[in-house]
Amino acid sequence: MGEAHGNLGLEIGHVLFVDIVGYSKLLINEQSELLEHLKGMVRSSEQVRAAEADGKLIRLATGDGMALVFRNTPEAPAQCALDLARADKAHPELRLRMGIHSGPINIVTDVNERANVTGAGINMAQRVMDCGDAGHILLSKRAADDLAEYRHWQPLLHELGECEVKHGVTLSLVNLYTDTVGNRALPEKLRRAREEQTGRNGEMGVRMGEMGVSVQILTARDAESVSATRLSGVRSPLSCWTTLGYLNSRPKPPFSARRL
Repeated sequence: MGEAHGNLGLEIGHVLFVDIVGYSKLLINEQSELLEHLKGMVRSSEQVRAAEADGKLIRLATGDGMALVFRNTPEAPAQCALDLARADKAHPELRLRMGIHSGPINIVTDVNERANVTGAGINMAQRVMDCGDAGHILLSKRAADDLAEYRHWQPLLHELGECEVKHGVTLSLVNLYTDTVGNRALPEKLRRAREEQTGRNGEMGVRMGEMGVSVQILTARDAESVSATRLSGVRSPLSCWTTLGYLNSRPKPPFSARRL
């Protein structure tokens, strides 16, 4: 068993997931053109070139984008994302969204004997990306915490709160942007979730208010009933209930004493 686990090659990967927004709605030749633009931008990234030179990068095609798995430093995917966002300005038709996460990965070979990556690290990076819109560079809290250890990253990290993703998993997200790149707007998925929560809270407040009004009306009616019965000399049902409640609440003697 120990040898089998040791052969899995588990390690921590720093994953950048990149997606072309609206890709499936494009014509086939438009899809090909945008993918070529994206691949050229990736090849031009200093982080990509450095990691590939050291054998510390795995690139995976995802159909409408790609996943870049860095195996060197947690800064690499974030810096690469900023590089891509800057280059993207030259191609306004190429609307990218990106997600970053650091987590366990498993390096395997596919049926064509090429390197592939599985594991929570790459799955969570995709889920982080799925929470964003065009222009967003979103990070999991785990990835953001690693960057926050360095002073120059801190002003660029902006907490967004939690977002529920696939299978009911809740992610804590952080938005990465500068004065010139990134998307500082709240992602649409989080905005809708907050509006729904605000609506539910509002409905609950209205219901609680209605319950309070009902209690006040009942209390007022009880008070009127007590006043009326006092004037007539007849005991009200409310006073009978009160007396019965008092008698029932009196402590009972021990069982042996009751027998005597």
